[in-house]
Amino acid sequence: MTLSLVFSLSAADQQLELAVPFTDNAILQRETSVPVWGWDVPGSKITVLFAGQTKSTIADKNGNWMVKLDPLKASHNERSLEVRNSRGKSILLKGVLVGEVWFSSGQSNMVWTASKSMCNQLARELASAKDEVHIREININTVSALYPQKRATSDEGWKKADAAGGFSALSLSFAYELYKELDVPIGILLSAHSNTRIEAFTQREAIEVHPKLKGDKDLIRDADPLTAQGRKAFEQYYAELKSWEDVAGHAAEKGGKVPVRPKLPGIAGMWRGPSQFFNGKIAPVIPYGIRGAIWCQGTSNSGDGRIYAARMEALIKGWRDAWGMPEMPFYFTQMQCYGSPDPNNVGFADIRQVQYKFFQNNRKNVGMVVQSDLNSARPQGIHYFNKLHPGMRMARWALAKDYGKDIAYTGPIYSGYQVKGREVIVSFEKASLFGGLVVGNKGMAKDYREPGKFVEPARPTPNDSLNHFRLCGADKKWHAAEAKIVGDTVVVTSGKVSAPIGVQYAYSAVPENSNLYNKAGLPATPFAMIDGKYIFEEDDLEKAAALKAKYAQWTDPDYPILQVAEYYRDGVILQRGQPIRVWGHANQGVKITVALAGKSQTVKSNNLEQWSVTFPARKASAKPITLEVKSTHGFNRTVKDILIGDVWYLTGSTQLTSEWAYDRRDKEAKLPATLPFVREYRRRTKTSSFTTPRKRRFETGGGKYRTYWSSADFTKETTGVTMFAYEFARALNRPGIPQGFITM
Repeated sequence: MTLSLVFSLSAADQQLELAVPFTDNAILQRETSVPVWGWDVPGSKITVLFAGQTKSTIADKNGNWMVKLDPLKASHNERSLEVRNSRGKSILLKGVLVGEVWFSSGQSNMVWTASKSMCNQLARELASAKDEVHIREININTVSALYPQKRATSDEGWKKADAAGGFSALSLSFAYELYKELDVPIGILLSAHSNTRIEAFTQREAIEVHPKLKGDKDLIRDADPLTAQGRKAFEQYYAELKSWEDVAGHAAEKGGKVPVRPKLPGIAGMWRGPSQFFNGKIAPVIPYGIRGAIWCQGTSNSGDGRIYAARMEALIKGWRDAWGMPEMPFYFTQMQCYGSPDPNNVGFADIRQVQYKFFQNNRKNVGMVVQSDLNSARPQGIHYFNKLHPGMRMARWALAKDYGKDIAYTGPIYSGYQVKGREVIVSFEKASLFGGLVVGNKGMAKDYREPGKFVEPARPTPNDSLNHFRLCGADKKWHAAEAKIVGDTVVVTSGKVSAPIGVQYAYSAVPENSNLYNKAGLPATPFAMIDGKYIFEEDDLEKAAALKAKYAQWTDPDYPILQVAEYYRDGVILQRGQPIRVWGHANQGVKITVALAGKSQTVKSNNLEQWSVTFPARKASAKPITLEVKSTHGFNRTVKDILIGDVWYLTGSTQLTSEWAYDRRDKEAKLPATLPFVREYRRRTKTSSFTTPRKRRFETGGGKYRTYWSSADFTKETTGVTMFAYEFARALNRPGIPQGFITM
């Protein structure tokens, strides 16, 4: 048992302290009362001085204090903000400005820095400007908590524009557009975290009152011992834990399979569960003065379906309630392109449709930015490169709605369709047309690193045909369609659909070069309708079942398993003159048949889900043989091009295990001669991402880091061996005897 000691300051030990957003170089929100708060000894008199104002208060019995400065005018003049207490202590913040402050949140694409995106040039320009550009950002550190916290931390506090490369890319682009138009300091209060669901950023109370979020509410209450529901859940957990300890202990003694340990109730066993990031990294910055909020998230919730709209409603309600800003502006990005450009691959199109429905039902002070016209640089790359233009588009919403600028702020917003014979006539909201519909182009075939070719807004290309419109008939099978702009509508027809009942536009994971815009060069909203109703993936029972089956291998403990030891991959070299052991894992009781060079053995997987067979020793041979592993549950594995020779295990410093047999950076270097029977199995990841041993095997990485047997042939990009393996094998000089190296 581990004894944990928790130390906390008593009220008497409290020191004068400011909340996390108050650091040197802060930007305060103009034209509204500005809360300034912190902590001190109970009863201490606190005085705040700034811009000619003096405000005083008394720290309450818990040491909390807050004053509110009168509304301030925007100013580029750096001033000091001083906080004093009645015990002679003071804090002086330097370089404080007054302007516009926006709260910025979401997951990794909001965290993604300017230097790694198409905002890199903008960041360099701001950093090298002769006169400081007054755009600043503070990034709140991540803390997970069951209850709202008062304190948080920020590693660097408010950063100036000379560090803009490290700013959130989307936020920087948004802020710069505001800065250009308003000529006031712009502050970004960033509280975001990668790979996180929307529920984590949402206030508990907002989740609890939403009628569609009972599941999220129960996760919170099950973990809260202050509620009757939480106490009952913990009582059940401890009873199950005791039972598990008894069963697990007996199983371990007998060498049997240990059952899965009971999970802690609700979010007690999570760190990114509902409300946890709101409590740990948003609550501590409230009520810092802000104008509104921007949001980029959805990847981690991409399979949610309609309930994601309810979660967005809870998110913005919680923020508005917590800040006391019932009309807080909230501008968000619809999901980006990701995945295969196959028009039948729905992918993120489903959650885009859900985001659109949220937008349609919550229009007041809410704006949505379409991103699906920004093609994906890497179809499988979730972090899209072009974050410059989405940030600019969010800024249009703010400039038009919050700052009174007479500019276009949205692309064409779908409003409905009519069927007339073979034609479907699609209409759009009049207020979203900004001069009418056009075919347009962003100047890109792929969203790659050639920013000089990209344009924002899109340019008109009237001679091009509209892309990505499709129709379906009663069979609900989608067919490519022709689409033409007629006035303020789009008329859609397909030779394969004589009686259309449904129409869609850009409704796929990656609708490359979707090109319907308004005359302001802003993209149309994607949509998909059948019989006048929006369609969602969750309504397709066949697809829902396929998705469930896809993830069963991670969620179903009885999912069929067949694994062969990692070394057994194509091209493996096995040790000559010794019995050859082949082993792996499969579900308990499954019969495994293993054949090596035509000789087979059969074995059953044991109660630890292990199986193993041993074949007689073989002589050295450069003639390839094959290993086949088959199971009674239908899963099979085949390993080809196996040689028999000598195997050496190589480990040590990276100089020993990573240096190539020649300097690949030297374009004039002579390639080493090929050694046809020398192969190396080299781990290609620096370290395991798992802190505990893998359940069934050691980790060698996957995807582009997948480990494989590579030959000593340097004429190909994908082959070659390390210097030690090459020189060792060459020095051995054993012609005709394959030499294998396992390098870790």
